[in-house]
Amino acid sequence: MREMCGRFAFQGQHWPDIVADIDKPHFEPNYNICPQDSVPVIHLDAGNTAVTSMRWGLRPSWNKESTMEPINARIETVESKPMFRDAYHHRRCLVPADGWYEWKTTPRGKVPFYHTSNDQKIVLMAGIYEQWKSDDGLLSTFTLLTKDASPDIEHIHNRMPVLITPNEGTSWMERSLLSPTPSNILVHPVGREVNKTTAQGPQLIQRIRTLFD
Repeated sequence: MREMCGRFAFQGQHWPDIVADIDKPHFEPNYNICPQDSVPVIHLDAGNTAVTSMRWGLRPSWNKESTMEPINARIETVESKPMFRDAYHHRRCLVPADGWYEWKTTPRGKVPFYHTSNDQKIVLMAGIYEQWKSDDGLLSTFTLLTKDASPDIEHIHNRMPVLITPNEGTSWMERSLLSPTPSNILVHPVGREVNKTTAQGPQLIQRIRTLFD
């Protein structure tokens, strides 16, 4: 089965309280974040919470430059994979988002759906990050952790991002949280315009009518 997550949206209007007083990198609203895009990522720096712009697609410090940098890592096997193991134990992060997209296979083709939280203004997706040094400087990259989809959305896709509640954010980054709390998810169909990686705008996340409405 395909891995998740492959696209998400973040406008930068809402942040968890743990970064309320922290300087954040400039970020234009992005309704169609794709692999290789750079986004704000929350992490610990010398024990202090920080927000840094990182590129989506993990490149370990020991790895060569590649076009196959993973955007997802399965939570069930992250500790057993050499590419992810060290980052999972030492470099956890939170990726803020308004919601994410997934595509459901139907008789009419693949239909995009937008997922967001039912009880929070934003979702915090669990991730791990790496720093890769080159002659041009330091490149920070991340990947998102995924898990089996919760029963209420598994009819869309069998995987979903690991979500961390704002109250659990610090515990996750400090590696004291091992079992994230499930979140209530709202999902609705959106237009196929989001299929284009260059598409932008708030219309991408708006619900569209279906035959069953």
